[in-house]
Amino acid sequence: MSEETREEDRALPGASEVERRAVDAALNFLSYRQRTAQEVRRKLAERGFSPETIESAMGRLCAVGLVDDEAFVAAYVRDRLAHRPVGVRRMAQELYLKGIPREVAQPVIERVLRAEGADERSLACRVVEKKRRTLSSRPGDRAVARRRLRDHLIRRGFEPRLVREAVDELLPPKEHGAEG
Repeated sequence: MSEETREEDRALPGASEVERRAVDAALNFLSYRQRTAQEVRRKLAERGFSPETIESAMGRLCAVGLVDDEAFVAAYVRDRLAHRPVGVRRMAQELYLKGIPREVAQPVIERVLRAEGADERSLACRVVEKKRRTLSSRPGDRAVARRRLRDHLIRRGFEPRLVREAVDELLPPKEHGAEG
């Protein structure tokens, strides 16, 4: 028995050769970035591993914390907050498409928002501030700018009530008697 084989036996005790290959394939896939359990399962299935082998490998990966959907959601939300904020609905939808059930994503999203001192309204205001700089500042274009801001926020997954509040606060319908 070679030194390398003994090392593999210690790392994956009781694992068959095919299970070791599945874990190795998953580790390679995970080496680029964090992944959801569904993404890892899908990749292993594409590589031709049986459902039993996939579940066995997933059990090992989850047990040591290499695949953790809640940690994935938390990292995803922090990244979204820092780089390209969107509404809670949109975050939940994007995570659902990555294989995270809404009942898993929603509480983690809310927990991270609280921990970061953010709420959906403050996110909407940040997006309005950033987008407002790119819109025309001519008085006659105020209604057009408000509509574009509202549409932009809706596309970014913010609740209509929050959209209206954020746009009204940061770009009131009329300013100092201006028409538009």
